Amino acid sequence: MKRLFICLYLLWCQTAVAGAAAELSPPVRVIAHPSVQVDALSPAQLRSIYLMRQVVWPDGVAIRVFTLAPRSAVNLQFCRDQLQLFPYQLERVWQKLTYSGTGTPPTELQDQQAMLQAVATTPGAIGYIGIQDETQVVKVIPIRP
Repeated sequence: MKRLFICLYLLWCQTAVAGAAAELSPPVRVIAHPSVQVDALSPAQLRSIYLMRQVVWPDGVAIRVFTLAPRSAVNLQFCRDQLQLFPYQLERVWQKLTYSGTGTPPTELQDQQAMLQAVATTPGAIGYIGIQDETQVVKVIPIRP
């Protein structure tokens, strides 16, 4: 009985720490170039864009997809929370497109400031950031359930 209590206590501690860490990190937001004429995306639409299946916006403008380094904390959070995929799953799809010659992977950027600048200056661009108050030059696109 004592062992069970200890196991449950350790599990509770681990859950509490993970929850607190998740609350400390700001939510990752999807951003787009101001000219993009989309006001919201569903999770399926966002996943389709990042899996390179949807390559144009509804108004016909080509989508330019930007991503952060696969091992960055913001990228991990974006994949987990928004796309509901693991980063390696995205990388496999992108590698398949590249090696088969049927597509090109997204442009990988070094940091969130580079992401903001690239999305703000590239028509049709989409990306994501975890920065809260740096979105004056881009359009924030909510993800609706």
